[in-house]
Amino acid sequence: MPDQAESLRRLVGDVFPRTPHHARRIAFLSGKGGVGKTSISVNISLALARMGHKTILVDCDIGLANVDILLGVQPSRTLDSLLTAGGDVRKALVNLPSGLWLLPGANSIMPRQGVRSGRLEQVLKKMDERAEFIIMDGGAGIDEGVQHIARLSDEVVIVASPENAAALNAYRLLKIILKQNPPPAIRLIVNRANNDAAAKRTAAGLISASREFLATDPEYIGWVPVDPIVEQSVRERSPFVEKYPGSLPARAVVALAHKIIKPPPVPPVAA
Repeated sequence: MPDQAESLRRLVGDVFPRTPHHARRIAFLSGKGGVGKTSISVNISLALARMGHKTILVDCDIGLANVDILLGVQPSRTLDSLLTAGGDVRKALVNLPSGLWLLPGANSIMPRQGVRSGRLEQVLKKMDERAEFIIMDGGAGIDEGVQHIARLSDEVVIVASPENAAALNAYRLLKIILKQNPPPAIRLIVNRANNDAAAKRTAAGLISASREFLATDPEYIGWVPVDPIVEQSVRERSPFVEKYPGSLPARAVVALAHKIIKPPPVPPVAA
């Protein structure tokens, strides 16, 4: 008898099959909150746009959306209004000076499970020809809404941090995503590491566990150092890749963006 996760996978696969699309859909997810996932997705999206790549950032964290706050914008239309009432996606997109396009989320009462794959797929399809990259900033955790976002993605970037709880929950998220059929390509970023060695230890632990128990080999693409500049940029509502381009976090994010431009190896199977 299939377990609950398997039943959900079959339901989502039957009702919302993966459809052909032009833009690369990349979801940024984390197993728990507080690891800096949204800061990473915002700054990498900005870096891609500043390199000349047509990029749309979609805040999929319905109920806890804060991408607009980090970017210092006040949207008039949001993703949750499109999911509940429909409307013109183009009118909801915010064009930023960097060239990045933003589809904001909202702090509404809609639960994350309201990010239903069918409706979100329709929104993504309407943006498809406008972008080279569609970056989806999902909620933290492993709930149904997060799983739907992963299901609609070509690639999932899991953001972890060196603390034990964050690494453990990143592994749990990885395990859930790999039950999808077919699974997306998976990459790892370690955020808030004190140094390269600490980041590599965290990534190595996740990769080792994935190889042994999940028969998969996620790709570690790099790390972002802990730095007071990051929190300062949040308070200033000005992303560090723009406000402090010479800082260590900004240079790390630009390096990560260059790696993301190159498609990951597919499928994510252990060597």
